[in-house]
Amino acid sequence: MRASQKKSLLIIAIMTLFSIINFFIPSVFMGGKYLILLGTILGLVYYLIGVDFSRTSNDIRIIRNILIYVITYYLAIYLSGLFVGFARTIYNYTLSNLYINIIPSILTIVSVEIIRGELIYKTNKDKLIVWLSCIAFTIFEISVSFNAYNFSIRDNVYEFFGLLLVPSIAKNILMSIIHERTDKYPAIVYRLSMETVEFLLLIEPNFGPYIKSVLLILLPILIGIMLINMDKKVQAAPEKEKKSRQTHFILIAILLFLVLINSGLLKYQSLVIGSNSMKDYMEKGDVVLIEQTNDPQKYKKGDIMDLF
Repeated sequence: MRASQKKSLLIIAIMTLFSIINFFIPSVFMGGKYLILLGTILGLVYYLIGVDFSRTSNDIRIIRNILIYVITYYLAIYLSGLFVGFARTIYNYTLSNLYINIIPSILTIVSVEIIRGELIYKTNKDKLIVWLSCIAFTIFEISVSFNAYNFSIRDNVYEFFGLLLVPSIAKNILMSIIHERTDKYPAIVYRLSMETVEFLLLIEPNFGPYIKSVLLILLPILIGIMLINMDKKVQAAPEKEKKSRQTHFILIAILLFLVLINSGLLKYQSLVIGSNSMKDYMEKGDVVLIEQTNDPQKYKKGDIMDLF
């Protein structure tokens, strides 16, 4: 094992250790103390393996493609808001919003991606370091927000998995893919455009946590696929390329249908039964189709109702 790998493993271990401690002792990261940890880790990276700010030749191309995806994403969801409505965010144009939310977010994003980039680059993109750093930064991100959730409340459990855990895994895998193919700048651009804009926009589409979770997972997957395809040097034959596009379109259409049918945005919604409280008629794990209506004339004796 090379010296750079050993040093990188040491840095990852220290960061993971403090992140795990925060799960049990919330005061470790309370009040923005996690920024002190990131600053310490960044200093350790600079001292042990160095920090290189040189650009790579394909940074601009990757940044451009990432921004196209992000801008398309925002256009799509805000146009969708014309149909599902808008809701006010909890943020506003005040100095407190700047100090409490925007500045710490920028410092966190820049520090994390510099650290991640150097760990991967200085070990010649060693696969072990790539995946261990991905796991370490996922644990770190979850630990920062973990104690904000009350796991005795079912909705909080769903939001933890749907809005924090799974999106964090998807995002950190994407960041690892970006760093493997280029440098830290595209990763910083992506995260700044996705994680700080919400502090500046006073309204957001009223999708609810389910659709928001799907979007936070789907966008990193699409960008990751785009980056992987950019590395392919051999062009597919026209017939194969056409067939591939058709297959992707069908898969996206199926995925979109499954998302919408579970979202509650349509007249009909599928629902998985989560308990045996209606056993003999419905059992845990059964999938039912719900018709949403405000017409009381449609109800008759014996109908099963769910009040949303």
